[in-house]
Amino acid sequence: MTAETVPPHTGATSTATATATAARRRPFRGWNPTLTTGVCLLGGLVLTSLVVTGFGPYSAEDVGNALLGGPTGSHWLGTDNLGRDLFTRTFVAALHSLLVAFGATTLAALIGVPIGLLAGYSGRRVDGVLMAVMDIAMSIPSVLLALVLVSVFTPGTAVLVVGMGLIFVPYFARIVRAPALTVRERDFVSAARIAGVRPPVIIGRHVLPNVLSSALVQYANTAATCVLVEASLSYLGLGIQPPTPSWGRMIFEGQRYMAHDPLLVIVPGITLAVATAAFGLISDGLQERIDPRGTRRTP
Repeated sequence: MTAETVPPHTGATSTATATATAARRRPFRGWNPTLTTGVCLLGGLVLTSLVVTGFGPYSAEDVGNALLGGPTGSHWLGTDNLGRDLFTRTFVAALHSLLVAFGATTLAALIGVPIGLLAGYSGRRVDGVLMAVMDIAMSIPSVLLALVLVSVFTPGTAVLVVGMGLIFVPYFARIVRAPALTVRERDFVSAARIAGVRPPVIIGRHVLPNVLSSALVQYANTAATCVLVEASLSYLGLGIQPPTPSWGRMIFEGQRYMAHDPLLVIVPGITLAVATAAFGLISDGLQERIDPRGTRRTP
């Protein structure tokens, strides 16, 4: 009787493979409190803004007789110097600010991600030219460039979206290029290239899915920055124009009445901080969840 031959270290190899697979999957399992908190904060802000804008008893431009009135049953957070409801104006401003942030960030992603993919997948010559252009654009401070754009063109929502979108294109291109450089050297990409698959198909089918995680993290970071830039420009009178409310403009107008009614500055300031914190938490939560090294700490 011949003994059956068993490949050496088969059990150890299987165990190592299972461990590696579990390590790769670990970041995607379980509840992520950071991501959940950020999504809940942002979702609550968006939902409240939509309800107040569409179904609230006041509009953001309604002028009343109760000037600088404190919180009451009809005006939960009081009124401003023109008798306008502060609660309504704060959440209408939130809707406009988030629309600008999402619009500018989406525009930046739609332009920057393809540039990063092209630079990462192509050879040194194309990569060098594209990244040189991106480096020049990134060397200009974003707030300064936004100031120049809104000063040259008529200030408004469309100018803000297009201007900030173009400003943040290099950041998406940079963040996507790095993983694209790694993916282009993988075996499955080389096999597709040898099989004669065209580069656009390879980029769309094989490279793009492997860089989306980095792009999502950058999306949340950029949206948070856009909220702050929009508020800063509106504070200077170069952002969203009256009578449309904006957090930055509300803070500027409320400063002169701080001694009488500090809520005029505190309320828009807090909602601005909540929106920024929500995007930051979403970014951190996504980073934890998609960490490719599986380094998420466990207690």
